[in-house]
Amino acid sequence: MRHPIALTAVIAPIVVSLALPLSGCVGLHSNQPVQQQYLLSLPPATTPAGVRPGAGASGAAGAPGAAAAAGNALEVLLPVASPGLGGEGIAVIRPGQRLDDYAGVRWAVAAPAMLQTLAIEALRRQGQFSLVESDTGPFATSYVLNLELTHFEADYTAPAATGSESGANAGAGAAVPTVHVTLVCTLGRRAGRNVLTTLTVDSHVQAEADRMRAVIAAFQRATDEVMMRMADQIVPVSAVPAVPAGPASSTSPAQQGPSPSAAP
Repeated sequence: MRHPIALTAVIAPIVVSLALPLSGCVGLHSNQPVQQQYLLSLPPATTPAGVRPGAGASGAAGAPGAAAAAGNALEVLLPVASPGLGGEGIAVIRPGQRLDDYAGVRWAVAAPAMLQTLAIEALRRQGQFSLVESDTGPFATSYVLNLELTHFEADYTAPAATGSESGANAGAGAAVPTVHVTLVCTLGRRAGRNVLTTLTVDSHVQAEADRMRAVIAAFQRATDEVMMRMADQIVPVSAVPAVPAGPASSTSPAQQGPSPSAAP
């Protein structure tokens, strides 16, 4: 039985000084403002009972189902981002459908690369694939997961409570933003490029306040939910139970007696 992943908010603010090149040289002192960078990440993985550390995503060597999982390798492609979501800026939707970025802050890496890393880690922890790697990985894979990042922004136009304390980056009306994260996931076989399943995973989380730390916490919670649901539903074909032939029955075969036709 697969267990849901417990994803908790881990927010890692990284403060760096950005010094712009001047005539080909970068000085040790800069008058440029300090810019904060944020990184979303999964919590440290816990080792399930009965599995020794380092046994891998599929469990201990020789575990039941380990041999069947061999060859269920998955390649996770870099997400294709909608316009305005492919960079390091923390995207904001303001009234009038104006796309903007928060000033003075950014993601530590481009949003698609950050989401790809989280998706790979979440799928590895779920343990349904023998190998999960990025599109730059060196190994051959049987499955390919295409990701589309269609929403990854703080929306000041979504219905939300007003009258909260506003920060330096508040939107018009000082509304509390709602973070919207959406991934469109398409799993297919590498051989023949056959599509096996497509699903859209969506999450809305309202920030507790119009402050940067609260907005980042909302991004973390929304992303956690998307990753958990995605990893729970993206499975190799061999892991999907076969549909029994004939009329559906709530009685398992072990509980059924011999069929009339089998009697002597």
